[in-house]
Amino acid sequence: MLDLKYYERILENQKRTNTIKAEILEEEIDIILHKLKFIEQQQRPSVLVLDQKTNFKPKADEAIRNIIAIAGGKLLTSELDNEVDIILIQQSDDSLYSEVINILQNTAFKDKNAIKANKIYIIQKENFGKDPEDFLADVEIAAETIQSKYFIFGRQGTDWVQFEL
Repeated sequence: MLDLKYYERILENQKRTNTIKAEILEEEIDIILHKLKFIEQQQRPSVLVLDQKTNFKPKADEAIRNIIAIAGGKLLTSELDNEVDIILIQQSDDSLYSEVINILQNTAFKDKNAIKANKIYIIQKENFGKDPEDFLADVEIAAETIQSKYFIFGRQGTDWVQFEL
């Protein structure tokens, strides 16, 4: 069972303040969870979320944990983990593209599965994982990148892009 306390708090708050928005959130999240329910936890890709604003330190707060879990991934909290299947990099400014090559060529990253499989994605939404009002959008962004075989929400090119090595 997934620990989705952050999502549950958002949903309960929306039920009190905007029932229509709460219904949409609950329905969309239920659809995503239902589509992924047959993918065993050990089969889900491991995801490392890095933030340009914090000098590419891994993000692992409660919101990001819930977003990645709902989207079908397993969140990693260290770049030293050997099983990094997908890297999501949250962009905060245009200098990212000049910095990211150096970051990915670092010895901690160069032999990771994500690098070998070219599964590096730039999240261009600055407040990714920070605004409860955008929780559903953030889950959709993560789902499109983590479980691309199952989800297309039309956010590619707007909220995220694949980084080509």
